[in-house]
Amino acid sequence: MRRYEAASLLPDLSISQAAHVAPAIALFENATCALARGTLIASIRGPVAIEDLLPGDYIQTHRGPECVLWIGSCTYAPNRDPLEDDPMHLTRVMSDAFGPSRPMGHLLAGPAAAIRQERPAMRHSGLSGSFITPLSDYVDGDRVIEVTPPSPVQLYHLALARHAIIRAAGVEVETYHPGPHAGADIGPNTRAVFLSMFQHVSDFADFGDLAFPRASRARLDRLSVA
Repeated sequence: MRRYEAASLLPDLSISQAAHVAPAIALFENATCALARGTLIASIRGPVAIEDLLPGDYIQTHRGPECVLWIGSCTYAPNRDPLEDDPMHLTRVMSDAFGPSRPMGHLLAGPAAAIRQERPAMRHSGLSGSFITPLSDYVDGDRVIEVTPPSPVQLYHLALARHAIIRAAGVEVETYHPGPHAGADIGPNTRAVFLSMFQHVSDFADFGDLAFPRASRARLDRLSVA
């Protein structure tokens, strides 16, 4: 079990903040474990550390400024017990790993972080030229490194009215979306706990469509040479 924090923008523009204790399964982890404390998010008032954002703030997206409706977070504590399973790893991206100022300085991210990749050559096949891939797929031991920090790290994720791409330290990352098939294999109690974390939705369908298709890096590489 893990403690998750959720802050939501309510219809009267007030902010609801609540703690939820839920199973440490992918459904909940993916909603909160994307970007580490200190990550700078491009907002309409300039770069803002993710922990300083509040529901109701406007951030820059690939469609223009949009309002943050929800912020989820949890504390990632490294597993130091050698008898237990391997700890969850974080990903550190070195400065300029994806090009100039991408990122600006080092970026520390959790397992739910995913980035937009452009594959224009694939448009001739009727496929989108933009795809969302897990950041961890780019670990190379040099410029993108898998790390287990020695002390707890606060991780965050953001949700808007619709799925979008935002800039985190200059890197294009996705906002939270559970995916088109989320919730299909969970029980009613787990479903109720999960949905209670989000004040702006009442069902999984309310998250809407993905802004761009998701694919692993390996799948993109296969499609690129097909």
